[in-house]
Amino acid sequence: MAEALPLDDKTADLLRPALKLEHFFPQGLNAKLVRLLFPNSGLFRYAADEFILCQGEESKDLYVLCSGAVLITKTLGTAGVCLATLGAGAIFGEIALIRDGVRVANAIASEPTRVFRLAFLDVGALVTRNPGLAAHLKDLARRRLQ
Repeated sequence: MAEALPLDDKTADLLRPALKLEHFFPQGLNAKLVRLLFPNSGLFRYAADEFILCQGEESKDLYVLCSGAVLITKTLGTAGVCLATLGAGAIFGEIALIRDGVRVANAIASEPTRVFRLAFLDVGALVTRNPGLAAHLKDLARRRLQ
């Protein structure tokens, strides 16, 4: 089961490029500011082979991979297919966010992994203030669906 972790300044600043926040915070992000901006969100640790997202579940949270690696897999009938392996700085969960809120794939930690879960309640405010991030997420989802 995922373990909640305290957020440090180094990890907080990793969110800046992933979420396209450089223009808003050119000097960097720190843990205190991230907690103020995203009060419903947090950093979590997953063990190797632990599911972060499950295909078919309902959720619109967005995830930023801070360290480790995540396999994106999809179940097709009785077979499983590996779609991608993501590394630090990658965003995932964006397809459900911009579509109907149902996960279209699994996300599984392939090694000990730290992930920042950006709660949907916090995402709405963020994309409203940051049209560049909204466009980036839509483009990322479009490319991954092809």
